[in-house]
Amino acid sequence: MQTQIIFSKRKTISLIIKDNANLVVRAPFGTSKKLIYAIIEDKKDWIERKIREINPIKPVSKNSYQDSQMFYYLGKLLTLKIINSQKNSVFIENKTLVLNLKKQSKPKKILIEWYKKQAMNFISNRCIYYANILGCKFKSITITSAKKRLGSCDFQGNLRFSFYNILLDETYIDYIVVHELCHLFYLNHSKAFWQKVESIMPDFKQKRLWIKKNFYIMTNSL
Repeated sequence: MQTQIIFSKRKTISLIIKDNANLVVRAPFGTSKKLIYAIIEDKKDWIERKIREINPIKPVSKNSYQDSQMFYYLGKLLTLKIINSQKNSVFIENKTLVLNLKKQSKPKKILIEWYKKQAMNFISNRCIYYANILGCKFKSITITSAKKRLGSCDFQGNLRFSFYNILLDETYIDYIVVHELCHLFYLNHSKAFWQKVESIMPDFKQKRLWIKKNFYIMTNSL
């Protein structure tokens, strides 16, 4: 990524990601570069997310769950590192997905169990957050292993989400959460339903299209 800084008579600093994935910073005359680069660092996650939206998702090979293979988590690629251990556990360190593995344990099973726990924790929190904004209540949340159905909602208010959602960047997970919560108002995909989604997430069409193009590439890692 290249960074271009443009000074003008404007009063505020703005960051723009161009179609070529380069960053353009527009700033008032007299703004110090130290301040500009501090803002860039502060917005690092937003910049990386916008670049991922422009660039095609990086395909990963079907995993055999060995050292150095790649897995997606919250939109980022992590490198697997397996350590022989007395106890099974998983954690992230920098860009490494560390798997402490007991002898004869199956790495795939341990990793998927970890992904499911992360999905439940993350998605539950986002459901609570957006339900408060929408002014609605759901009955329960279930995490499934579905690859083709990322979420569903029934007439009783039970929500189901695939654990594969946790592979996505959080902004796309938020779209799926909002989508399902809006079904608490409309159990269909009517115009009124989409207006409800748009009222919370104005750019939902872009998010929906990106998921459609990229999600199944990402799931190949598992």
